[in-house]
Amino acid sequence: MPADNVLRTVADELVELVNISKKISVEEAAKKLKMSVDSVQALIDFLVEEKVFGLEYKFTTPYVYIYKEGVQETERKEKSFTEGLITKEQFYEKAKERNVPHEHIEGLWRRYLQQNLVQIRAEFLRKAKERNLPGEKIEDIWNKYISYL
Repeated sequence: MPADNVLRTVADELVELVNISKKISVEEAAKKLKMSVDSVQALIDFLVEEKVFGLEYKFTTPYVYIYKEGVQETERKEKSFTEGLITKEQFYEKAKERNVPHEHIEGLWRRYLQQNLVQIRAEFLRKAKERNLPGEKIEDIWNKYISYL
């Protein structure tokens, strides 16, 4: 079948863009693909779950890269899994230091949570399993924890 008859999706374009860029912010990818940040973020979230992409955060900016780590690299990252995440208190403090108006901080915090929820939940589940908590109790505790956040 000729190459020009191949159906290309936005996901294909995103993978190609990340391959070329090596690492790119979600916002920059959205601009280059001429799509909304939310749409690109949803696509990236799916591709991260499928281990096509990896995500790393620099403060509140997510950067996407092609996921091709070896077992040792994965183990190293698991040990430092929470290093990129910050607490609600740290987030508010940094926002105040940057003179972000108080009425905007809560919205930014919610966005930060949305962007990091997969990592936060994974870390939460890892710690719950370390403590040998039963599955139904883990969900109850998670729901309480997420309502606190």
